[in-house]
Amino acid sequence: MWIRTLPAALSIWLALTIPAVAFHRTPAIQEALVRAGDQLLNQDLAGADATCLSLLAQSEGVAAGHFCRALMHATRAESADDPALDQQRFLDDASAAQAAAEQMQRAAPSDPEVKLLLGSVLGGKAMVHGARGEYFTALGEVKDAHRYFEDARRLDPGLVDAGYGLALYQIAIGDLPAFLKPLTALVLPRGDASQGIAMLEDVAERGTVFKMPARFALLYLYIAPKIGRYADALRLGDDLLRRYPGNPDLYFATALAASESGRFDRALDIGRRVHEQIAAGQPGFPADLLPRYEHLMGKLYMDQGEDAMALTFFQRAVQTPTRPRLRWITALAWARSGMIYDLRGDREEAVRRYRAALSIESGGVGQDLARRYLDSPYRGRPEHS
Repeated sequence: MWIRTLPAALSIWLALTIPAVAFHRTPAIQEALVRAGDQLLNQDLAGADATCLSLLAQSEGVAAGHFCRALMHATRAESADDPALDQQRFLDDASAAQAAAEQMQRAAPSDPEVKLLLGSVLGGKAMVHGARGEYFTALGEVKDAHRYFEDARRLDPGLVDAGYGLALYQIAIGDLPAFLKPLTALVLPRGDASQGIAMLEDVAERGTVFKMPARFALLYLYIAPKIGRYADALRLGDDLLRRYPGNPDLYFATALAASESGRFDRALDIGRRVHEQIAAGQPGFPADLLPRYEHLMGKLYMDQGEDAMALTFFQRAVQTPTRPRLRWITALAWARSGMIYDLRGDREEAVRRYRAALSIESGGVGQDLARRYLDSPYRGRPEHS
């Protein structure tokens, strides 16, 4: 299903179109929503929780407060071994936000910012229903969310932030596998990934509340191999790291962008900063990130052609116990170490490592690489994964 084609890091970003502008007449509501968005992007869940509760305590903040809480649950679901409970909490709070927003719409049927709020809530619900395999429900919500985003832009063409949800829609639909496109075309408008990226770039440049979420989304899109705008990704990543130093995902993405841009020293520096924060027990950098750090360093040395160092880190990654949600890292380390053995001409050891990757119940890129090179040896770049 198309919803699963979004990168994992984007799974809450459609929901992160926090509709602060819908409350421009109440500055305290707007300020709290902006603060909550920054706290979530910086992985400060305790701070975000307190901010969300402060919104619920205000008579004009009910819809915003419930949606804020929903986003917090979605963020927690991303790091949970079993996300079912947080997904359900998300849906409960999102439904409460939807009910409050629909009441607002009855009072102000032509308010574009209320349309934006409803589109945001329904887009977030679609993400969660899709992740739970409830595809028909998700498709209906995506259709309604798209309509609300279009209505918001039609009612106020100057509302730049309205392009954020539409941009992610364009990217997700435009990047569908060919066999799925006829199915979704029955109920959903067509998408264009390149147009979606252009819309995101506009929001990232001229937006207000959604400027930072748009920049997050662009960072991950730029480092995708089929786009490969690594210099742009590095510029964005460096800027975001200064603003959100508590978000570990930013370090990994920016280090990869630096490596692919030929900035090996910069990439190593970012990787070492991850290790320092894990060792210091910094919030957001738990010990179970260690295998991910080790895989990152292996990938950086592999990019540089220093295969012995790369294998050292990959071996540490596969030997370090990890939580179920991070087993994809173990599979990826097995697969990439197999690729190095292919380059060395040791096909027997390469195959053993590919099979080790495939034995892990994780899915993901590691197993995709292992399947690709199990029958046909890896001969060097490009990986395209």
